[in-house]
Amino acid sequence: MIGEQPTFTEIEQPFICTMISEPTVGEARSVMKHSEFEGADSFIVNLMGDGEFGLERSLLNEADLGELFRSTSLPSMACYYRWKYTGERVDEDDEERMEILRTAVRAGARAVDMVGDTFNPTPGPDEFSDEATEYSLDPDSTAREFTTDPDAIDRQREEIKAINELGGEVQLTAHTRTHLSPDRALEIATAFERRGADMVKIVSVDTSWEDLLETLEATVLLNRELEIPFIMMSHGEHGVLGRYMAPFLGSMLCFTQHEYPPGGFYLQPLTPNVRAVFDSIRNVTPTREPADQSWL
Repeated sequence: MIGEQPTFTEIEQPFICTMISEPTVGEARSVMKHSEFEGADSFIVNLMGDGEFGLERSLLNEADLGELFRSTSLPSMACYYRWKYTGERVDEDDEERMEILRTAVRAGARAVDMVGDTFNPTPGPDEFSDEATEYSLDPDSTAREFTTDPDAIDRQREEIKAINELGGEVQLTAHTRTHLSPDRALEIATAFERRGADMVKIVSVDTSWEDLLETLEATVLLNRELEIPFIMMSHGEHGVLGRYMAPFLGSMLCFTQHEYPPGGFYLQPLTPNVRAVFDSIRNVTPTREPADQSWL
């Protein structure tokens, strides 16, 4: 099946990537099938969570993951962050998390999401805590999930090479937990590109419409400067609109959800809503230079 599924960088852009967070293979497969009919083009599968907004830990083996990834003709990306959406930290260290992601690729995942401070975690409060809220609201906070430690960067390069050799692609990601200027977003993205990533994901924080405009400006800047596909997006309710808009400015995809479960994550748009927008907006990419256009 893996040979029949496109890689993430081969999918026509922009496309839809639906988040899968169910506890069992059967439930996850059901959501995948529903999402296919709703317009999904790919999936990102949360492996962390141990059955609570993510697959059960006992299923993180090649046989069970292979059954899941083979149940669809659409490609899947695997992620195993240091944190769960319920707010707790995972038990595994970075080496163990990367081994889980390599297992996913061997099982058929076409890509993995690797955070940009792997092997050198950046300091900061626990996710989803009151302290984390204060951190994100402070414009002077330092971007998280981005390391400049040479040893950690060398190890990241080795992991990217190993996953590529297994047939998978690597998305280097920074959930920065703070708002980024366009120039800062480009700085992080180009650093990830130099590490050998197949694609990059930069997640800023938007607390106002002015912040959102800067995130969209960053999207245009990354589209002009990067040689590899990228995702530019933001946390915060002001950023939800940007998740619909950024793909038309160069961001490769929009992450979506099949439904909004109680106690779940609510900032991803619903898959059919995004499909309706994508299908309705056509011919918005300029095809002529301004001097060649009619301005009537």
